[in-house]
Amino acid sequence: MKTMKNIVLFCSDQMQGFFGLGAHTDELLAIFGRQEDIEVTIIVTECRKYPEVKRFDNDRLHYVHIPCPGNGLFLSASVDNITTVLGKRILQVIYPILATKENLVFLFNSISELSLVKQVKDFFKCTVVYVHHGWSWKDCIKVEDSVFAQEWKDRNVSFCPEAFFKTEYQLAMVEAADGVVTVTNCAKEFFKGVLGVDEEKLNIVYNGIAEPEFVKYDKIAIRKEFGIGEREKIVLFSGRVVANKGVFFLVEAFRSLLKDWPDSRLVLIGMGSLGEVLRSAEPVWSRIVLTDKISRELLQKWYAIADVGVLPSLMEQCSFSAIEMRFWSIPLVVSAVDGLQEMFDDGIDCLMIPVSHDDKGERTLKPVEITVRIDRLLKDSNLSKRLTDTGITRARSLFTSQLMGDSYLQLIDRLIEK
Repeated sequence: MKTMKNIVLFCSDQMQGFFGLGAHTDELLAIFGRQEDIEVTIIVTECRKYPEVKRFDNDRLHYVHIPCPGNGLFLSASVDNITTVLGKRILQVIYPILATKENLVFLFNSISELSLVKQVKDFFKCTVVYVHHGWSWKDCIKVEDSVFAQEWKDRNVSFCPEAFFKTEYQLAMVEAADGVVTVTNCAKEFFKGVLGVDEEKLNIVYNGIAEPEFVKYDKIAIRKEFGIGEREKIVLFSGRVVANKGVFFLVEAFRSLLKDWPDSRLVLIGMGSLGEVLRSAEPVWSRIVLTDKISRELLQKWYAIADVGVLPSLMEQCSFSAIEMRFWSIPLVVSAVDGLQEMFDDGIDCLMIPVSHDDKGERTLKPVEITVRIDRLLKDSNLSKRLTDTGITRARSLFTSQLMGDSYLQLIDRLIEK
């Protein structure tokens, strides 16, 4: 009889939709759920649904919902006394539930969980894994990795204090963990070469999804349901609708695209700066759809009818949106940054937007470069098909949930054996 492994995942209501955390958790749960020697406990922190701690059990899957304290505090990337006490309180709540379980493995996904990571071994005999989804310093400053790396090595904190603080927090997550997962090789190399992390602690595991089922989607019916004309061209973005994801460059590029493709429509799927996007879109509001957060079913319907997908990010790791669009055979235009350069090859499985730099040395994109690539894909169906055929072949070889899940299972077994 196999020894049971007990995996604990933390999931904050405050963080759903960031860094693809929801998709990552869902795909892992599907894999873990098929393993007879694994039980999974999901700790939902900052829960807004229940005013008191609630526990739900479903065979080998357990949920513990922990509400925000009465003062409204929630976990954050901080090491102050208040956050430390809050983290300790959460661990005290779950201690009676988990204390008797063997082979406990805690998976942490966000630097907002730093207070948990630093204290969890005070409560449990366990293995700790930190999954690094993205660099928090890139929310603060948009310079190239090599620039920030040099400032870090020179300890020039004044270059961007917030970027330094956030990097220190992520480094603290790594130091407290027994194993670290990076979702790209470039992140692993930054940890190793710039931050001095031991390579033996670092493990590359690309994100992955289960291949979608396409047969149930009637594209004509979906277009009718959404009020989209048969001849309209759908340009699709999926992700956080914020500046770092390049949405304002995309809106400007789309404005130019309308001159040659007046029946095209830009669809931005996701939460974020929706009001700012609307203001930037004046006066072509009628040609732009902002969905906010939508269901998985609606998202897949948009994927089914999209003509071109665009990911014009200024920062990216292993994008779930990119993987999903690949599997849906959507021809893609992506920016030449970080993880996207690792995931794609220009002219082979995408058209890549070159990155420019402003007078501060920060990354920027020229909207015209986005426009010409979207236009090219809309005009050249043979090119689009060649890119998507290569893209789905690569997705099946690199970015499936089975590959991702197997890698996590192997890592967990290896760390438990240690």
